[in-house]
Amino acid sequence: MAEGITGQSLASLFDLDMKSITELARSGIVVRSGVRGRYLLPASVRNYIKHLREIAAGRQGNELNSVDENSKLKIAQRRNYDLKNSILEGSAIPYEAIAPAWARVVRAIRSAMLAVPGKARFRLQHLTPRDAEVIGEIIRDQLEAAALTDQPPTINGDAHAAALAND
Repeated sequence: MAEGITGQSLASLFDLDMKSITELARSGIVVRSGVRGRYLLPASVRNYIKHLREIAAGRQGNELNSVDENSKLKIAQRRNYDLKNSILEGSAIPYEAIAPAWARVVRAIRSAMLAVPGKARFRLQHLTPRDAEVIGEIIRDQLEAAALTDQPPTINGDAHAAALAND
């Protein structure tokens, strides 16, 4: 009798196809017997069961790692609870409450920046009217590039947090 079990028999036992048996053999889970196309049954079964346990425990072999996914879920739940608690305590400020204040801040910054050329010309009397005009153009370009709006920025880039604050 030949040593070991055939690949086809092992595939049938594990309910796999031959390609999977070949891949398992490459990774060392299924143990070759030394005879072409034959595998050691006890060692292969033991290794395959161990491999399946590792996958079930979330330690290897699948793209969805349950341990990582569970920790991400717990972090998201914690953030959610913290946000809801801050709303209940009154320490969170609703978006609608800060929007008018934000608009006033933006307008004040814009006015202050647009006043720089005149103030610079007053303090640095050697500047020509053209110099003040160039400084004004630079400031206007920078304000435009910064795209200041009347809208406050999102909290941590998370629009979902703002939506939760309204609930």
